[in-house]
Amino acid sequence: MVALIDMDAFFAMIESARNTFLNGKPVAVIGWGKRTAISSVNYLAKRCGVKVGMAPQMARKVCPNVILVKADFAEYESVSLGIENLINEEFPNYIRYSIDEFFIDLNVPHAIEKLQRIKKHIYEKYRITCSIGVAPNPILSKMACEASKPNGFLIIQKDQIKEFVDTLQVSAIPGIGSKTQSYLNKMNIYSVKELIEFVKKGSASRTLRELVDSLLSEDFDRKNFFKRTPPKSFGHMKTFDVNVSDRLSVKEIGFYLLYRTFLRMVREGYSAKTISVIIRYAKFDYVSCSKTLKNWCSDFITLSKALETILDRAFNEEPVRMLGVSLSNLKPVVSNQLELFSNPERLLKAMSIKNTEISSMLFLKKLANL
Repeated sequence: MVALIDMDAFFAMIESARNTFLNGKPVAVIGWGKRTAISSVNYLAKRCGVKVGMAPQMARKVCPNVILVKADFAEYESVSLGIENLINEEFPNYIRYSIDEFFIDLNVPHAIEKLQRIKKHIYEKYRITCSIGVAPNPILSKMACEASKPNGFLIIQKDQIKEFVDTLQVSAIPGIGSKTQSYLNKMNIYSVKELIEFVKKGSASRTLRELVDSLLSEDFDRKNFFKRTPPKSFGHMKTFDVNVSDRLSVKEIGFYLLYRTFLRMVREGYSAKTISVIIRYAKFDYVSCSKTLKNWCSDFITLSKALETILDRAFNEEPVRMLGVSLSNLKPVVSNQLELFSNPERLLKAMSIKNTEISSMLFLKKLANL
């Protein structure tokens, strides 16, 4: 069996947990730019018609009392790291599917009890809920998780697969988007049951046949699914709504991009030897610059000093439209270094920049002016 743990309205839930004023109110999380979109909504806002990807102006039209909160990605990354730590304590084999989704191999003793313990600990520590789907294959576990939302726990046994899928619409299958759904609807296929019957007749495309086979499979290639391919690099970039020409602002944004990149690298258990920066100026000129350290590094302060050196060299005081930071030349972190990463609070404390002019942890407050 395989499980999917998925946080419920992750960003919006975190904001409500941090600010009790938001409890019981429709909440939508938005980005920091002037032309931004909604990235997360709580369930009250969903019921009002607010959707992820919607413009804030449209959200206010469909739900006049919706509260728009600017995203705090540093906090979301930190919580995600803590949740992954809880999972890692119970399960040796898992995949971080996104910032708030984790597929878990349940080939361990007392797996269900461990999942229930994780679910309880997530709420006790962060005051947010998650939903869990358990099934014989990843597609079904994803569907079971969605069917149990919010704050649910649904287990689909092998002999329950057909009974479960027969109750769902084709849009519930991961990978079937609006175009495929429209295509199937034109053939009078609206439910998963109708899709399965259509495939059995032998006239379906290869893609649809493979999709149904994967859906109904009572087993899957566990080894390949949970195989972790070593990454070549980690990176983040940001395109600005307005040009940024102030050196201090460019550095602050660069430090935050490095912060997010560093957290991703740490989460995957790597250190880096090369840090790179790419700058796109307003006149569409690109500048890239890298610095290779003497040794592999998993220390944020060392990397931040290297980044500052690169920006001092690469930034030419012209208006900037896009900035990107990446860490490459990677190497797995040895076990004694991982002791620091087992405690997110210790990790963030170690990453804090003291006695310097710039602090990446404070960048969000100043990004509001961009």
